[in-house]
Amino acid sequence: MQMTWVVVIVVCLSIALFEVFPERSIWSIPVRDADEHMIAVPTSGGLTLLRQKQEIHTTKEQERFWKRILIVDDNPDMTWTFKKILEDSNVEANKRIEVYTSNSPVVALSEFKPNFYDLLLVDINMPRMNGFQLVEEILAIDINVRVCFMSSGEINREALREIYPALSLGCFIRKPVTMNYLIKRIRSELD
Repeated sequence: MQMTWVVVIVVCLSIALFEVFPERSIWSIPVRDADEHMIAVPTSGGLTLLRQKQEIHTTKEQERFWKRILIVDDNPDMTWTFKKILEDSNVEANKRIEVYTSNSPVVALSEFKPNFYDLLLVDINMPRMNGFQLVEEILAIDINVRVCFMSSGEINREALREIYPALSLGCFIRKPVTMNYLIKRIRSELD
Protein backbone atom coordinates (compact mmCIF):
# COMPACT_ATOMS: atom_id res chain seq x y z
CA MET A 1 0.00 0.00 0.00
CA GLN A 2 2.87 2.39 0.87
CA MET A 3 4.56 1.61 -2.45
CA THR A 4 1.41 2.71 -4.33
CA TRP A 5 1.41 6.07 -2.53
CA VAL A 6 5.10 6.56 -3.30
CA VAL A 7 4.49 5.90 -7.00
CA VAL A 8 1.50 8.30 -7.02
CA ILE A 9 3.54 11.03 -5.33
CA VAL A 10 6.50 10.58 -7.70
CA VAL A 11 4.20 10.72 -10.76
CA CYS A 12 2.37 13.79 -9.43
CA LEU A 13 5.65 15.60 -8.70
CA SER A 14 6.99 14.72 -12.15
CA ILE A 15 3.88 16.03 -13.84
CA ALA A 16 3.93 19.18 -11.71
CA LEU A 17 7.58 19.83 -12.63
CA PHE A 18 6.77 19.20 -16.28
CA GLU A 19 3.94 21.75 -16.15
CA VAL A 20 6.03 24.39 -14.35
CA PHE A 21 9.35 23.89 -16.15
CA PRO A 22 8.64 22.06 -19.43
CA GLU A 23 11.91 23.11 -21.08
CA ARG A 24 13.97 21.83 -18.12
CA SER A 25 11.81 18.83 -17.41
CA ILE A 26 13.07 15.28 -17.36
CA TRP A 27 10.31 14.68 -19.88
CA SER A 28 11.77 17.13 -22.42
CA ILE A 29 14.33 15.64 -24.80
CA PRO A 30 16.36 17.97 -27.07
CA VAL A 31 16.19 17.07 -30.76
CA ARG A 32 18.14 18.22 -33.85
CA ASP A 33 17.76 21.99 -33.40
CA ALA A 34 17.96 24.08 -30.24
CA ASP A 35 14.43 25.32 -30.84
CA GLU A 36 12.93 21.83 -31.14
CA HIS A 37 12.10 19.34 -28.37
CA MET A 38 10.41 15.99 -28.03
CA ILE A 39 8.08 16.05 -25.05
CA ALA A 40 6.87 12.93 -23.27
CA VAL A 41 3.28 13.29 -22.14
CA PRO A 42 1.97 10.75 -19.61
CA THR A 43 -1.08 8.87 -20.92
CA SER A 44 -3.02 5.83 -19.76
CA GLY A 45 -1.00 3.61 -22.10
CA GLY A 46 2.41 4.97 -21.04
CA LEU A 47 4.08 8.00 -22.57
CA THR A 48 3.25 9.78 -25.81
CA LEU A 49 6.00 11.76 -27.55
CA LEU A 50 5.10 15.17 -28.93
CA ARG A 51 7.36 17.31 -31.07
CA GLN A 52 7.47 20.97 -30.04
CA LYS A 53 9.13 23.61 -32.18
CA GLN A 54 9.42 27.23 -31.12
CA GLU A 55 8.63 29.82 -33.77
CA ILE A 56 11.48 32.12 -34.71
CA HIS A 57 10.93 35.45 -36.44
CA THR A 58 13.55 35.82 -39.11
CA THR A 59 13.28 39.42 -40.27
CA LYS A 60 11.71 42.66 -39.10
CA GLU A 61 9.78 42.82 -42.38
CA GLN A 62 7.93 39.60 -41.51
CA GLU A 63 7.00 41.01 -38.10
CA ARG A 64 5.26 44.08 -39.50
CA PHE A 65 1.51 44.19 -39.54
CA TRP A 66 -0.78 45.82 -42.07
CA LYS A 67 -3.65 46.53 -39.67
CA ARG A 68 -4.58 46.03 -36.00
CA ILE A 69 -7.96 44.95 -34.72
CA LEU A 70 -9.46 44.61 -31.26
CA ILE A 71 -12.08 41.92 -30.66
CA VAL A 72 -14.33 42.52 -27.63
CA ASP A 73 -16.68 39.71 -26.61
CA ASP A 74 -17.56 38.43 -23.14
CA ASN A 75 -17.22 34.84 -24.39
CA PRO A 76 -13.52 33.82 -24.22
CA ASP A 77 -14.10 30.97 -26.68
CA MET A 78 -15.39 33.45 -29.26
CA THR A 79 -12.48 35.86 -28.89
CA TRP A 80 -9.95 33.01 -29.04
CA THR A 81 -11.62 31.43 -32.09
CA PHE A 82 -11.97 34.70 -34.01
CA LYS A 83 -8.37 35.65 -33.17
CA LYS A 84 -7.10 32.26 -34.35
CA ILE A 85 -9.11 32.45 -37.59
CA LEU A 86 -7.86 35.94 -38.41
CA GLU A 87 -4.24 35.21 -37.50
CA ASP A 88 -4.29 32.00 -39.56
CA SER A 89 -5.52 34.04 -42.54
CA ASN A 90 -2.25 36.04 -42.52
CA VAL A 91 -0.82 34.53 -45.70
CA GLU A 92 0.19 37.72 -47.50
CA ALA A 93 3.22 39.29 -45.82
CA ASN A 94 2.09 42.82 -46.68
CA LYS A 95 -1.51 42.30 -45.45
CA ARG A 96 -0.99 40.74 -42.02
CA ILE A 97 -3.50 41.54 -39.30
CA GLU A 98 -2.46 41.88 -35.67
CA VAL A 99 -5.30 40.78 -33.39
CA TYR A 100 -5.93 41.86 -29.80
CA THR A 101 -8.77 40.57 -27.64
CA SER A 102 -10.68 41.52 -24.53
CA ASN A 103 -13.42 39.65 -22.71
CA SER A 104 -14.61 42.68 -20.77
CA PRO A 105 -15.91 45.88 -22.36
CA VAL A 106 -14.92 47.82 -19.23
CA VAL A 107 -11.32 46.58 -19.45
CA ALA A 108 -11.25 47.18 -23.22
CA LEU A 109 -12.32 50.77 -22.66
CA SER A 110 -9.82 51.39 -19.84
CA GLU A 111 -6.94 49.93 -21.88
CA PHE A 112 -7.98 51.41 -25.24
CA LYS A 113 -5.17 53.21 -27.10
CA PRO A 114 -6.30 55.98 -29.49
CA ASN A 115 -4.94 55.82 -33.04
CA PHE A 116 -3.67 52.26 -32.43
CA TYR A 117 -6.48 50.04 -33.73
CA ASP A 118 -7.85 50.15 -37.26
CA LEU A 119 -10.99 48.15 -36.52
CA LEU A 120 -13.05 47.05 -33.53
CA LEU A 121 -15.04 43.81 -33.71
CA VAL A 122 -17.53 44.22 -30.87
CA ASP A 123 -20.24 41.91 -29.55
CA ILE A 124 -23.47 43.75 -28.78
CA ASN A 125 -24.74 41.75 -25.80
CA MET A 126 -22.22 41.94 -22.95
CA PRO A 127 -22.58 42.39 -19.19
CA ARG A 128 -22.03 45.76 -17.43
CA MET A 129 -21.67 47.63 -20.75
CA ASN A 130 -23.19 46.62 -24.07
CA GLY A 131 -21.32 46.93 -27.35
CA PHE A 132 -23.09 50.14 -28.36
CA GLN A 133 -22.18 51.87 -25.10
CA LEU A 134 -18.58 50.69 -25.47
CA VAL A 135 -18.31 52.00 -29.03
CA GLU A 136 -19.91 55.30 -28.08
CA GLU A 137 -17.24 55.77 -25.38
CA ILE A 138 -14.40 54.68 -27.68
CA LEU A 139 -15.50 56.99 -30.51
CA ALA A 140 -15.25 59.88 -28.05
CA ILE A 141 -11.56 58.94 -27.65
CA ASP A 142 -10.76 57.93 -31.26
CA ILE A 143 -13.11 59.09 -34.01
CA ASN A 144 -11.08 57.33 -36.75
CA VAL A 145 -11.45 53.71 -35.62
CA ARG A 146 -13.84 51.60 -37.71
CA VAL A 147 -16.36 49.33 -36.01
CA CYS A 148 -18.01 46.00 -36.81
CA PHE A 149 -20.78 44.93 -34.48
CA MET A 150 -21.64 41.27 -34.03
CA SER A 151 -24.50 39.47 -32.35
CA SER A 152 -26.31 36.17 -32.39
CA GLY A 153 -29.66 37.94 -32.10
CA GLU A 154 -31.72 40.20 -34.30
CA ILE A 155 -31.42 43.97 -33.95
CA ASN A 156 -33.96 46.65 -34.75
CA ARG A 157 -31.95 49.28 -36.61
CA GLU A 158 -34.62 52.00 -36.34
CA ALA A 159 -34.93 51.62 -32.58
CA LEU A 160 -31.16 51.54 -32.32
CA ARG A 161 -30.84 54.84 -34.24
CA GLU A 162 -33.24 56.45 -31.78
CA ILE A 163 -31.22 55.28 -28.75
CA TYR A 164 -27.75 55.84 -30.25
CA PRO A 165 -28.14 58.52 -32.96
CA ALA A 166 -24.38 59.10 -33.27
CA LEU A 167 -23.57 55.45 -34.08
CA SER A 168 -23.34 54.11 -37.60
CA LEU A 169 -24.31 50.48 -38.11
CA GLY A 170 -22.45 49.98 -41.37
CA CYS A 171 -20.83 46.69 -40.47
CA PHE A 172 -22.86 44.02 -38.71
CA ILE A 173 -21.87 40.34 -38.47
CA ARG A 174 -24.47 37.81 -37.40
CA LYS A 175 -23.19 34.91 -35.27
CA PRO A 176 -22.70 32.08 -35.91
CA VAL A 177 -20.47 33.03 -38.82
CA THR A 178 -18.36 30.95 -41.19
CA MET A 179 -14.59 31.36 -41.18
CA ASN A 180 -14.49 32.45 -44.83
CA TYR A 181 -17.21 35.07 -44.34
CA LEU A 182 -15.51 36.46 -41.21
CA ILE A 183 -12.16 36.77 -42.99
CA LYS A 184 -13.69 38.35 -46.11
CA ARG A 185 -15.81 40.79 -44.13
CA ILE A 186 -12.99 41.92 -41.83
CA ARG A 187 -10.53 42.31 -44.70
CA SER A 188 -13.06 44.27 -46.76
CA GLU A 189 -13.66 46.61 -43.81
CA LEU A 190 -9.92 47.14 -43.46
CA ASP A 191 -9.29 47.85 -47.19
